[in-house]
Amino acid sequence: MPKKPTVSVVIPCYNSAAFVERTVRSVLNQTYALEEILCIDDGSTDKTLNVLQSIRESEACVTVHAQENEGICGARNTGLERVTGEYVAFLDHDDVLHPEKLQHQAELVADHSHHPDFVAAAYENVYPDSDTVSQTRQIRTDDRWIGLIHAQLGRTSSNLWRAKSVREAGAWQDTDGLSLDTGLIFRLLKREARFIGDPAPMTTRHVRKTSASRIDRTSQWRTFLTLRARIYEYLCSTGQLSTDRLEALHVDMIRAVRGLYEQDQDLALRLHEKHVRGFFHSSRADFGPGRLYRALYRVSGFQRAELLYPVWLRLRDFLL
Repeated sequence: MPKKPTVSVVIPCYNSAAFVERTVRSVLNQTYALEEILCIDDGSTDKTLNVLQSIRESEACVTVHAQENEGICGARNTGLERVTGEYVAFLDHDDVLHPEKLQHQAELVADHSHHPDFVAAAYENVYPDSDTVSQTRQIRTDDRWIGLIHAQLGRTSSNLWRAKSVREAGAWQDTDGLSLDTGLIFRLLKREARFIGDPAPMTTRHVRKTSASRIDRTSQWRTFLTLRARIYEYLCSTGQLSTDRLEALHVDMIRAVRGLYEQDQDLALRLHEKHVRGFFHSSRADFGPGRLYRALYRVSGFQRAELLYPVWLRLRDFLL
């Protein structure tokens, strides 16, 4: 029988008294025997620490560590330093796992002749404080670099990570901004990381209006764009920039510039000039709204395309 890996769980918590117990209970209800569940209270100012201590009193496998506020990377890294399992699952404080999630992934690891550096897994996004319909985010593993570019190699809480590999890749880093998962996976892939895909969405992420990526859209798009620029530079320097990878980068970088343009036009134009213009001369894909936008972009450049396309939309609506 293949030997199944030992698994620990780390849950960074900050001002999550209203929902963190549900997250911890979803881990306690796992069908797989875990090494430990480590909850990091990252300087909460509400009753989060009280909730965690109450759970710990009745659950011997739960450990609670309280620290001054260090942010999400600091909290995750505190847990990473302390876990004893070969693999670690990082959950945000409002994520929920299907009861068989960790057993399923541990079996995937055990079924392979090598123990991968991470399991890239699908997940479901739900939006508890809006009317947005829930979405299942699938993975793409046929080309690891395109999967990374399109952010389709799973997310922090859906993936299962080999603890040693994460440590050796530099762990979680604040410099990755609002693209922490992509930044870590980028560092892992540069180290020739091996991974396996898990298309089963057994993790539910709660995307709230208070989530950092929804509050600060400027930082989100800027981080997204600059990280793809780093991926572009790396693939160029290592001779790995295929036509399809170039296409994927172009599509996503234009998408990021357009998203940023809605928040900060001057910054979008500067970053387009720095990271996009002159590097990508054409594109097969219908980035942006469609073929007309692509044609405007190719002929007149980004800024004029952004100015002219809304005029066309208004004219089209008038004619219709």
